[in-house]
Amino acid sequence: MATDTDPKPLVPMMGAEGGFAPDEEIAPFRISGLFCLLFGVLSIFSLIAYVMIAFPLIAIALGLFALRKWDGPRPSGVALAKIGLVLALGFGSCAAWMHQMRSRTLGSQAEYFAKQYIELLANDQIPIAAELRKDYVNRAPTHMPLKQHMESNEMGRNALDDLRGDSANLGIGGPDNVDAWVPAKPTRVYYNYGNYKAEVLLKDSNNPEAKKIIVLLKYDIDPDGNGQWLVEQCRQDMKKLVAEAVL
Repeated sequence: MATDTDPKPLVPMMGAEGGFAPDEEIAPFRISGLFCLLFGVLSIFSLIAYVMIAFPLIAIALGLFALRKWDGPRPSGVALAKIGLVLALGFGSCAAWMHQMRSRTLGSQAEYFAKQYIELLANDQIPIAAELRKDYVNRAPTHMPLKQHMESNEMGRNALDDLRGDSANLGIGGPDNVDAWVPAKPTRVYYNYGNYKAEVLLKDSNNPEAKKIIVLLKYDIDPDGNGQWLVEQCRQDMKKLVAEAVL
């Protein structure tokens, strides 16, 4: 018996009737979101060393790039980028705050140590000042008489004479004028070759005409966990002559 209805197809139809869109787009994958998460996790190392602050900065840049506008379906990797941004902002802000507080603390210590060093020179305590220019592992024991030890050999005597001459050229002005030396500007603390260093600039508040003294210090930590300051340079702050052009 013939009917007006069409016969049912034997093969299932692949279309909207079957639950599939014929022109369905595939969501793209933004690999920048994955790298943002990776650098966001690595941002924890910025709490240890200041140079590692580059990790959260890279993560933030990659995260902003991964979250750019898109057309069509939501790209994969956007959620990873958001997680990476949260980690980078959290660790990065904590690291910046910690390093700022550390710089302030070391700056205050460096100013105090620089003034103590100037006081030693003003009071002609040259042997002790000479020891403070050595690394802590090379310093003499506390029970050793420094003056007799350094004057017992020619090398020690020459070192004392050189330091005494340098002290005279600084123009400190004697023991009574030590308190007049005050910081001329905020102490600059920086990280160089695995060590913190400080640059202290002192001026004579009683004599504006006097030349400023610059003290360069290095900060080390001994095996006992104690901080040790080392005087690398102590000289007058003089402008260096620089040629305008090199032929």
